[in-house]
Amino acid sequence: MRIISFLCFFALVCCVGCGQSGFIVGGKVEFPDGSPVPRGQVTINSSTFTAGGPIAADGTYTINARVPAGTYQITVRATGDSPSEASVDIADVKPAPLLVDAKFGSAETSELTVEVKGKTTHNITVTAPQ
Repeated sequence: MRIISFLCFFALVCCVGCGQSGFIVGGKVEFPDGSPVPRGQVTINSSTFTAGGPIAADGTYTINARVPAGTYQITVRATGDSPSEASVDIADVKPAPLLVDAKFGSAETSELTVEVKGKTTHNITVTAPQ
């Protein structure tokens, strides 16, 4: 009985962490002058994987999904209006101004990439709309 208990315990210890491959990616999104992008979303994607995370007021972001090793395209979307819980007439809603150039919001035009090899800190520099 002790041998069976030991084998079960050994198998459990060996399996801890199984299925948790991949890495956390994070960093800071900022403008060329070093000021933070205060809100928005960072998304990384490849042909087989997509994940994203919000940008905090200090410009930091974290993608908590288990990101497999590889090279990813980065998109950054950020608008000038902060979220509001006020009631509004949908007919009066206008698009929020962009905080970052629209080219960063599309994988085809952003030209931003990150290579993930382990837990990755990747700072992103973006420009404001022209």
